[in-house]
Amino acid sequence: MGYSSGMMNKRVKVAKRATTQDSTFGGSNSVTRYEWLNPNGDHAYWMAEDFTRGVKAMHEGALDAYETVMFRCRYHEGLDRWCLLQYNGKWYQITSCHPDYQDNVTQITATEMANQQVTIVT
Repeated sequence: MGYSSGMMNKRVKVAKRATTQDSTFGGSNSVTRYEWLNPNGDHAYWMAEDFTRGVKAMHEGALDAYETVMFRCRYHEGLDRWCLLQYNGKWYQITSCHPDYQDNVTQITATEMANQQVTIVT
């Protein structure tokens, strides 16, 4: 199944989990830290913003999940479902990430996070 990435006219920052975590096993003060996937410039990638359609949209509408957004972009190494997206000043948790290596396209579904405090390490 192929899909188009569409008009990629939005700048979306992608943060991945940091490789080193300063926490102890079982510690209650452990904080997940993130680092920018694109360390250069403004840390952003060009993506297309879309909203879910069809049965998935009806299911999410029934659950009052209106803060769910779909992004489409070119394939980027390291972009997976454990990354966070920052778009329009809000943080989004990826709920599904479907890379299509043949067409060089990735489709991402993300939901706005309730806790907007994300720790970025440099």
